[in-house]
Parts: sequence; C-alpha cells; structure tokens
Amino acid sequence: MPIPGILEKLAEEIKQIVGIPVKTAWISNNDLIPLITIIQNNGSSEPIALTNLQYRVYEFQIDVWAISAKQRDEIVEKILGSLLSRSSENYLRYGWYPIRFYRIIDIEEGGIHRKSMILVLKEVSR
Repeated sequence: MPIPGILEKLAEEIKQIVGIPVKTAWISNNDLIPLITIIQNNGSSEPIALTNLQYRVYEFQIDVWAISAKQRDEIVEKILGSLLSRSSENYLRYGWYPIRFYRIIDIEEGGIHRKSMILVLKEVSR
C-alpha cells in the first residue's frame, strides 16, 4: 500500500477509536483541541529474496493534544488498547503486521498537554 494510503487508513482507524479529529499534518494555530496529529517519522524498504515483494517498515509520530493531562491520557489509552488488541483484524483488512509503540512521552507546552509516541507498522508489499 502506498504511504499516503497507509497514513489515511491509520488516521481513519484512530478517529473511529477515539471520535475526535485526526490530522495527517502538524498542528496549526487554527486547530482546536483535543486533536491528534500523525506524521511519518521514518521508514525503510528492502526486497524479499527471490520474490518481487518488499518488506516495509514505517514509523509514524502520533501526537495527542488535549486541554488536560487526564483527557490526553484517556485518549492515548484508547488508542493503545484498541490498536494493540486488533492485530489479526488489521492484518486481514490492511496487511499490517502487529503494530508496536515506543518512545511515549509527555510534553507540556503553554497549558496544552501533549503526548507524543512512535507507532511502528510493518507490511509486505509489491
């Protein structure tokens, strides 16, 4: 699946989980919170020997922006719980191998509560 397709599917999945706006770009001055932003942080692709397939790994930075630490943490828990428990469903629907998260950190900026995390997504692609 092309990168824009993966990003859009990921945004749709997260929006269904939490029911708040998800933006596939960085936050801007006109955005209202709570809000989730997703940007691609890293990626790699390598051929699978003796096939025309590629093993691809994508890293997406997901930021949850909220008006309180409690709201932020509740949103993050919904995302983590749902995406991590639906590995089989995500594989059948999109071909994604089990998702994992790392570098989950809190960032407090000017009264806005943000949690930033990296989601790692893997797939085999043509």
